[in-house]
Amino acid sequence: MDRKESLRNFEVLFWQLSRKVEYLWKDIYAKTFPGSQSRIMYLLEQNGPLKMSELANSLHITAGAVTTASNILIENGYISRLRNEQDRRVVHLDLTDKGSKILKELQNEGREMMNLVFDDISETELETIQKVYKEATINIDKLQKRDQ
Repeated sequence: MDRKESLRNFEVLFWQLSRKVEYLWKDIYAKTFPGSQSRIMYLLEQNGPLKMSELANSLHITAGAVTTASNILIENGYISRLRNEQDRRVVHLDLTDKGSKILKELQNEGREMMNLVFDDISETELETIQKVYKEATINIDKLQKRDQ
């Protein structure tokens, strides 16, 4: 098999695996946080407090959709509204302790699932996969810098 054919086969397998793993993770999160709620929780965990408009822009949804989803998260105690002391009109959303705790539980469930998915892969193979992904990430970063 030549390199072109190997890369094409890899591409097919990569996309199949990526989609399947994404669906597994989505299923884990969707049980607790359906729809936009899971993405809001993820962004708040990754970035800290964010304004509604920042969430809407990042998620490519309307401010109204963010409001609807965030109201449910607030009612359930997963996030809270924080008012800006300098400008009371500005409202940030942030995770509560309860929200952080449930995210950690979901992440642990996801990690257990990933352990099952990759259970048959040896330590050496796992190290090779990590090396390949790291090198590919570096190459993507180089391409993005070149295009700027």
